[in-house]
Parts: sequence; structure tokens; C-alpha cells
Amino acid sequence: MFKSVSNISKTSAMLLAFLWGFFCMDVWGQSYAASVDSVDRFVQERNWIGAERMLLNALKQEPANPNNYLLLSNLGTVHRNMGRLEEALADYTNALSITPNAVTILHNRASLYLEMDSVEKALVDYERIMRLDEMDVDSRYYHGMIALQYGKMDEAQKDFEEVLKLNPHSVDAKRGLALWNKLLNRKEEAIELYSQIIEKEHRLSNYLGRAECYLDLNKTVEAEADLQEAQKLDPSEPMIYVYRARLSELQFRYDDAANYAKKAQELGAEPELVEKFFKKRDL
Repeated sequence: MFKSVSNISKTSAMLLAFLWGFFCMDVWGQSYAASVDSVDRFVQERNWIGAERMLLNALKQEPANPNNYLLLSNLGTVHRNMGRLEEALADYTNALSITPNAVTILHNRASLYLEMDSVEKALVDYERIMRLDEMDVDSRYYHGMIALQYGKMDEAQKDFEEVLKLNPHSVDAKRGLALWNKLLNRKEEAIELYSQIIEKEHRLSNYLGRAECYLDLNKTVEAEADLQEAQKLDPSEPMIYVYRARLSELQFRYDDAANYAKKAQELGAEPELVEKFFKKRDL
């Protein structure tokens, strides 16, 4: 549910913003500043080993520098891009030990917790951000998504609607409400929201979400159109063929349904998932 993590690219952008702030300061020693200055070049080259080396060198040069919480956060993002998630988590936590209320770093750690499937810990960080900044829409959106995962429907609805109050054009909030409606079997309402989202964002998950609702309502023509669009975006997505299996069954094309179900499994869909959406026959 939370693979987002477009969050890595977001935190990389934050990293660069942090570094720019460093360049404008002249309170550090040259070796410290020179190391930090080198990080920018390494990050732009996606040379994470070089960036890590420069950040560690700067921290070693001035271990008591009050701005080291930014370096530690940046080091966490570097380690995250290297796939060293436990080290990244330690870096973010060390940064927060210096400045516990840094919203950007809390966001970094919360999204990392989601990436590591530590959902309850992510929830704690998002709730902390919400207390620190009531206008922060990202924390409220992810809080709502976690609430959905735990079946806290009223709480999720409140979060998504609050995001829309703060930002009436939020695609994320509408996506959250679409999922909320779908889970409550309010398919027509979900379809309306997915349609609004698709006008602005041609994403695979949007077409699949609306296609599922159409299938639930036995609207096979509309479901077929959405599955065609989804297939253009990513023909290797197994859920396309799970839904095609279900669509074929609704159309009494049982051989096609079996073939699509088989293809979905070949592409990595779990058999239990295929069975959830398709009445399994002799595959």
C-alpha cells in the first residue's frame, strides 16, 4: 500500500536543499565546508559512496558542530539510496536526537519505516508531525492510509477530508477517499473519485482501482477500457491479468479466464490473490 517511495527522490531533493544552506554559511572550518561542498557533486552523479565518505569526513572534522543533524539526515538519505536501510534509520534517529522536532527528518524516518514495513513506528512519527504542524498535508495523508490498513475507517475519512480542506486539489486525498469508498462497497462514489484523479494523473493504480469497481458493478465495457489503458502503461503488471480473468469469467469466456489467471501467476501474482478476484477453475 505504501510503496511510495517516490519518497526517496523527495528526500534526495531535501538533501540538496539542506546542502545549499550549508554552502551559504561561513562559520565552519574550511575542511568541514570543503567536505560538505563535495557532497553536492557526488549526489548529482549518484555516487553514493563518495557522498558517504565526504559526509563522514565532515562529521569527523567537527563532531560538535550544531548543524550536524542536517549532515546526519543527509547521510541517512545516502545510505537509503545505497539500500543500507538499517544504517539510514540509525542516521535519521541520531539526527532527531539532536533536533527532535525537525519535521523534514521525521518525514524521512517515517517514510523509511513504511519502506521497512514498520507501520506502527511510522504512525508514531506521522502523529508527531501532525502535532507539530497542523498544516502538514503529507503526514495527514499517510496517517489516513495507515488508518485504512488497520480498518479505522472513520479516522481515515477524517484525515483525507482534512487534507482536502487544506488543499482542495490534493490528488492523494482523493485517491485515499476513493480507496475508502471502495472498501466500504461504495463503488459509484469510488468511480467518481477515480475519474477525477485520472483527469489529472494517468497512473496504473488509478486505472486498476476504477476497473475493479466497474467489475464489482458488472460494467464490463468500462472495465475493459480501463484494463486496456493499464496494459499500455505496464503490460507486465500481474493485477491486469487477474482482473482480465475476472472480466472473462463475467463474459462466460472461461478458457480465456483460465489463461489470464495463469499468466497473472506467471508474472508473480500470489495464487491466493488470483483466487480472491477470480473463481478458480481448472487452471
